[in-house]
Amino acid sequence: MVKTVNNTMMTLSLMLLLMIIAAGPATADKAELAWDQLSKAQQAVLKNFQQTWDDIPYERRQRLVIGATRWDEMTPEQRARAKDRLQQWKASSDEDKEKMRQRMKEFSQLPLELKQALRQKYLWFSELPETQQQQLRDRWQNLAPEKKQQIRDRMRSTPSPGAAVPMRQHQGPQNLPNQFRHGRQ
Repeated sequence: MVKTVNNTMMTLSLMLLLMIIAAGPATADKAELAWDQLSKAQQAVLKNFQQTWDDIPYERRQRLVIGATRWDEMTPEQRARAKDRLQQWKASSDEDKEKMRQRMKEFSQLPLELKQALRQKYLWFSELPETQQQQLRDRWQNLAPEKKQQIRDRMRSTPSPGAAVPMRQHQGPQNLPNQFRHGRQ
């Protein structure tokens, strides 16, 4: 019985020691998020938070610092787009914001390959001229709901534009322009 008590005490002591060791870096990390520890660039981006910085929960401060770092690395065009998205978010109704949150939740649960394919498709679309983007939006709005669903399903199962596509079998002359089909030029 004494041996069992000693083993239990030893196990508890070891667990307590491990918890103290694990807590040490966590408290050190929190100290690193003090306002004075931020870079000048981060402070400039986060200047509106300076007065209340110490009152902000640690996890939120962490996200703000990450966001400030990302902001500092953006090109002027990326910053303009981010500002536009923020203004759209602020102007959105609570219902629309909830829909956006739900879409983000669904996106975060997708497999990595599908997320990458969707991001590539988004980049492809965003690089199109504005007139072509609007044409595609108009076509989408005019589609029947079942056709939209078919397209969504197809998009989820096909590679995005510019992605590596498996090599196809040799395609015969039926796919060539007329002047090349029979050796005519």
